[in-house]
Formats: sequence, structure tokens, C-alpha cells
Amino acid sequence: MKNRTYSWAFRVLGALAALTLTVGCGAAAPTSSGSVSNGSQPAGTATATPASVSGTSFPMTVTDFTGHTQTFEQQPQRIAVVSGTPLNIFYDAGGTAIAGPNLTENIRLTEDRADEMRALPQLGLPRTIDSEALVGLNPDLVITQAGAQTALDSQMQQMGIPTFTTSVKNLDDLTAAYQVFGALAGTSDRASQRIEKITADTQAIVDQWPSDDDLSVVILFATAQGLTVKLDNSIAGQMTSMLGITNIASAMTPDNPGSETTTLDIEAIVQAQPDYVLVTSMFNSNDEAKASLEQQFASNPAWQAVDAVRNGKIVYLPQQYFLYNAGPHYADAARYLAASLRPDIYGSPAESA
Repeated sequence: MKNRTYSWAFRVLGALAALTLTVGCGAAAPTSSGSVSNGSQPAGTATATPASVSGTSFPMTVTDFTGHTQTFEQQPQRIAVVSGTPLNIFYDAGGTAIAGPNLTENIRLTEDRADEMRALPQLGLPRTIDSEALVGLNPDLVITQAGAQTALDSQMQQMGIPTFTTSVKNLDDLTAAYQVFGALAGTSDRASQRIEKITADTQAIVDQWPSDDDLSVVILFATAQGLTVKLDNSIAGQMTSMLGITNIASAMTPDNPGSETTTLDIEAIVQAQPDYVLVTSMFNSNDEAKASLEQQFASNPAWQAVDAVRNGKIVYLPQQYFLYNAGPHYADAARYLAASLRPDIYGSPAESA
């Protein structure tokens, strides 16, 4: 039987309470480690996010997810959010932007503000943002996505335009994002209410997972360039750990320091014989990803030595939940994963509530 704890939800709520208490003295909001499940930290798991905010009034010091710190003397009035995941979280936290990225089916927008986000001037896909058009909007803050927008982030900073870089993978990261966004937008009460509900809804799903379950998985990441395997510091890896599911790649060496993937080794997968194969993807659509994987499974005889593949125990995780953090729909993503593996407890998996 696995020795699992569920104290993470209470740590998250405690962080929110502590933020309220520290506003007057300007102390940074606390962050937490992101470790959930059995209390150990396998190779490749995430460290504590540095993202924090000094309070809910200005002047305000903000640290982003890369550790970059800046002070705002007054509230930013023209905020551009140029990636779908932080845009979705920012609006759910109560914020309003002057522009956003092109929005695709890879993201499920928060329902009550979806029309507002779709009506924003669109600056292109996240990796190809029109920087000239962005600068022309005269933003006083640009919120970006780590990795895909590193070059854009540097460009804006060189021009003297403040940026806030996000990298949201687990519930602790999500909590930090709501804290910072609520403070910047002047909507901290709404932001706190939203993350408290997301945390409570997620906790309810985790509590349903049987403590004596010993399922194991391998998490494949499919792109047009090929297949890799996701580690515990990925979005899907963090969520499987939260439920107490074993990721057979936990101890594998990352492709690069800090990377969330490792090289595909079918022999290692055959040796480990995971109960399920989970598939995350970066294709134009979920259907395209599934078709590509099914073709690879059928054409490469080595995959037939993996019992889960031969027996059809393959779960294609929706991009709107697992390509980037599901944000406002984090609990729905957790339920989808749990239901995919234990429909006897959670019912059939569904992409929307």
C-alpha cells in the first residue's frame, strides 16, 4: 500500500491566508514545493516556484517564474497577455488585457469571460507573436510563456517594457499565478476565491483515489518531430504524482538539465510493463495526434511487446488540459486523468464539466 498524504491542499490554502496577512508589511507571498503524493522527490520533479508578489497595493514588487524581480510604482493599465494559458488564468483571476494571442482549440477558455478574450486584438500564435504590433499598443506590462516566448521576453525587456514570464505546471504554480495576477489586476479577492475552489475541487478528486492502488504509467509526448517520454516535472507527470500513480520514467535522465522529457527507450518500457500508456501531444488537433500514434504503434513491432499497447490500454490526454496547464479547469483535468484510469470510481472521462 502506498503511503500517500494530501497535505498539499492545506498548504495551498495556507499560502493564500499568509498572503493576506503580509500585505501590510510588504513581505513576499510564500510559495510551496509542488510535491504531492508519497512525500519523496524522484529525479526530475519540479522545485519550488520563485513566483511571488509583495502584497496587494502599490508600489508592488513582483517576481516571475524565472526569478526575474521588478517593482511597479503603480498598477499597470495596459497589460498584454501573449499566450493562451496565462491569458485564461489572468481573466479568471479578474484581469483585463489590451491584446492576446491567436486562440486555438488547444485551450478551453473560462466560460464566463470567453467572449471577452476572443474579442481581444490577436497578435499571432505564441511562437510567432507580432512584436511590432505588440509594441504599437504601448503596453506597460507583457505577460509571456516560458520557453516558447523567451526571445520575445528578452526583446521587450531590452525596449524597457516590463514582462512577467509564466511557467505553470502544478497546483502550487497555479496558486502563485492567481496570487500575482489578482494583485496586478486589483482583484485579489476574486483570485483567492477562484484558486480556493480549484484547490478544493482537486482535493475532492484526489481523496476518491484508492490509497492501495498501485497503477503505473509511461507518459509519451508526441510531436511532428517524434516521440519522447515525459518526466515527473511535466504537467501530466505532476498530476499522476498527485494521484499517487507511478511514472516509470521517474528516475530516467532528462534530455537536458531542467528538461521535462527523456529519450524514448522502448526496451525500458517493455521491461517496466506499465499498466497504461498516457499520450500527451503537440499537433494541430487531438485527432491528428491519435492518428499519428496509432500508425506508429501498428508499424513498429517493438510496441507490441508492451502489454498496455497490445491490450489497448492507451489514454490520449486532451491538449486543452495537458499541453499546457489547464488553469481554471485544473480540477477537470485531474478528473479526466483519474476517470481514464479508474472509470469504476469516477465514471467516463469527459473534456468538459
